This record gives sequence, C-alpha cells and structure tokens, in this order.
Amino acid sequence: MDADYVNATPQPSREELVDKYFNQLPVKPSYAGPLIGLIGGGVLILLGLASIVGASQGSSGGNTGFGCLGCLGLLGGLGAAIPSATNLLSRYTTYTAAMKLAFPRASDEWMEQWLRQGMELAADNGRRRLNRHAEEVSFKWGVDMLVFTGLPPDSVFPIRMTKGRDGVLRASHYKILVAYLSHYRLSTYECVLEMRSGMTLTDGTKEYHLQSVDGLETFSDRVNFALQPGMAAQPQNAPHLLDSTGKVIHVTMLQVLRLMVAGRPAISLVMGIASADQLHVDGVSNSQTESMIHSLREYLRSHNGAMTGMPMTFLPNQLPPNIPPQPRIGE
Repeated sequence: MDADYVNATPQPSREELVDKYFNQLPVKPSYAGPLIGLIGGGVLILLGLASIVGASQGSSGGNTGFGCLGCLGLLGGLGAAIPSATNLLSRYTTYTAAMKLAFPRASDEWMEQWLRQGMELAADNGRRRLNRHAEEVSFKWGVDMLVFTGLPPDSVFPIRMTKGRDGVLRASHYKILVAYLSHYRLSTYECVLEMRSGMTLTDGTKEYHLQSVDGLETFSDRVNFALQPGMAAQPQNAPHLLDSTGKVIHVTMLQVLRLMVAGRPAISLVMGIASADQLHVDGVSNSQTESMIHSLREYLRSHNGAMTGMPMTFLPNQLPPNIPPQPRIGE
C-alpha cells in the first residue's frame, strides 16, 4: 500500500483526501501472540485426534487411558485455538477498518499546494474587492502584498489539526490575511479557507489611513494544545499531544500578530504555533513569515513618523481578551 495514497476507483475526491489526512494513521498490530496460540492449539488438536484414533483401534486398558489423554488434548487445543483465532481475526479487521479511515489520504505536498492555491485566491479576491490598481500596489508577493495564514476562531469553525510527516502542523481551516501596502493607506482582506472544498467561508475588507495606524504587535503565549487524531485542538488541559502517527508532541507556543489602529486592536491573527521542533500552522516557512512581519513593520515605520518601533510583548499566563479564541476540541 502506497505511503501517501491508495489507488482507488473511482478517484477519491478532495473532500475525502483532506478528511482522511486528519485521521489517525493506524499502527500495524502484532499477530505473533495469536498465531503462536493458534499453532499451539492446532498441534494439540492433531495430537488429541491421533490419540483418540489410536485408542479406538485397541481394546486394552492402556489404550483407554491413551484415549482419555487424547480427549484432554483435543479439548485443550480447542480452548487455545478458538480464542487465538478470534483475537487474530479481531486485530486484522480492526486494522483493516482503520486503514480504510486513513487511506486514501492527501500527501503533505498536496496539502501545501492546496493551501497555496487558497492564498492566491485570497490575494486575487482582495485585489478585486478593494479595487486596488497597479498605480498604487504592484501586487508583488512579500513586497507590497503580504499574505499571512493562521487559525480562525473555532467558536464557529470546527478546526482539526495534525502534524504531517514533514513536521509541519496543518489545520482543516485557515484564516488568511492579505495586506496591500500603498503610500497613503493600508488595505487588508481577510477570509477563512476551508481545506476540504478549497472555498472561502467568510471574508471581509478593511482600509486604514496610514496616520491612523499606531503600530504592530506580536504576542507569544505558552499554551498546550491537545491534537488528538481526528479532533480539534484543546488548550490548557492536555500536556501530551498526539499527531496523526500516534506519537506524542509538545506544542507550547502560540504566536499572535495584532495591528493597532487609533489606539485599539483592529486585526488579530493566530499566525503560528511553535514548539521545540518548530511546528507552524502557516503556509510558508517561519523565516518567510518573519520576513513579511519585518517588511510590514518597516513599512509602517516609514509612513508614520510618530512610530518608533513595535514591541515584542510576552504574556505571562493568557492572551488578552481581544485575541481570537484559542482552538479547542470540536464536536
């Protein structure tokens, strides 16, 4: 069976591939114990039958005793073989059912490609919705069109998360923030992308005069997320986290980007979850995300003389009330 896909007819849909991507990868069970019991029971059954047949061909008392031992061997063999066979069949059927739930599944490369397509769709939708022209914005990725991805509030969207084989933390829903940078205003487009369908579920635009933008803040907070296979994330109550392979991972950092306008938070985005092994939920590498944050920070500095810098704030226990709700286990 292929590591990433299972050939199927008809071709599985994107919805099925994405759904199964977040299901747990089954671990092949050990059949050694049941097989030993089954073989041992079979040997006892054969010996018992042979003893009974041999005893039936004679009439002496010794043959009668030999026949009794044969009956005991037959019963003992059946007592060992039947439970072993049942156990073996149960393990096989359970593993087969789990394989059907996990395959065919999308590969990490396909998930990255679909997320990238969603980001391109968001950038194009925002350009049309905001009616921005090339005279204002050149629409160069990473220059004057910055595309961030993160997690939407899960109070509305049942977020499912898992760790791919490439070590990247992926979600079933993404919040995409596109910032269009011009010389006199900051325009943004926000949407929620559903990975199953590739459609945007909600979207909206915002525009701010650059003189009204006070600053850019990034927050980090220590949060534990329970990433049990096939379920959404749940903070604070599960220090041991399971990815799709059934292994334990520890996610402890929540990174949030916040834009301040007229002294109030205008845009908040859970842009990444990092851990000791550097897991992220964004669609680009951590270095690219940091580069875009740096570009946005420098852009705001250069267009607002009153802005002297954006603080990196560390929160001791919990995020402020204006930060989007942290993911928790869905229904």
